[in-house]
Amino acid sequence: MRNFCAVLVVAAGIFFPAGGVAQKLEVMKLLPDEFKEYRATDWLDYSGEALYDYINGGAEMYMSYGLVGMTGCKYNGEGMPQITVEVYEMTESRNAFGVFTQNRDREEYDYGQGSQSFNDFILFWKDKYFVIVSAQKATPESTEAIRFMAKTVDKAIEGKGTVPAIVDALPREGLMAAGFLYFHHYIWLNAYMFIADFNILNIGAATDAVLGKYGPSDARAILLLVDYPDSGEAIVAGRQLRDKYAPEWTEQAPAVILEDGSWFALGIMGRRLVAVFNGNSREQADWLLNSVNK
Repeated sequence: MRNFCAVLVVAAGIFFPAGGVAQKLEVMKLLPDEFKEYRATDWLDYSGEALYDYINGGAEMYMSYGLVGMTGCKYNGEGMPQITVEVYEMTESRNAFGVFTQNRDREEYDYGQGSQSFNDFILFWKDKYFVIVSAQKATPESTEAIRFMAKTVDKAIEGKGTVPAIVDALPREGLMAAGFLYFHHYIWLNAYMFIADFNILNIGAATDAVLGKYGPSDARAILLLVDYPDSGEAIVAGRQLRDKYAPEWTEQAPAVILEDGSWFALGIMGRRLVAVFNGNSREQADWLLNSVNK
């Protein structure tokens, strides 16, 4: 599996942070050697290429958010479902938040700065860490144990991260619950719908981007926001998008109906690009375009 993962990562232009050194939480000291029926059996400590084998197929997502390393532990007990604690360290807090938006389908706040919990699975983000605590099967004992482990790791992470400001620019009216994805690697541009098979908007480490879903699944519009270092880069990206989607677009008529009957809208607001895809009407496309919080 290592070679397959490496091909995916290199083909997408995703690499481990150059010279990245994990500033690991001392999870091995903070997590208990035992908890009731459970005993620690395998301490986990992965960085560099060793992460390819461990993540086993999901490396490209983590690498695109600047994964540095992972620390954790496996717990076992006689006749008990195995529990695994994984603490993924990213280069900065916006990346931990981004990984969280990739994995959750609802947002709770029981752990860290945003979480999602099941009886056999807990995930959360806090500071520059993304945490997964899972059990092979939900039992009263394993559910109690994963909640305890999640609280232990949460308490161990003393710092707090900041939600990227671009997220607050999404209009909340009509936004699906947990219906947005934060990213700054172009491969996630097609996360909700296909836009292009290349980096049409020049998205990279110096940009912030968020995709929001609006409306029911059978009539869903997508709102894309991208913040660039300066307005010149936003203009260039907007021109490239216009040329592909709607050459007839003008600033005076920013919403354009496409051949498939959907509406596309585009606007440049300083250094921010705003685009609407799959709009159901001119009114909806115009509303989404003009409702972005400045």
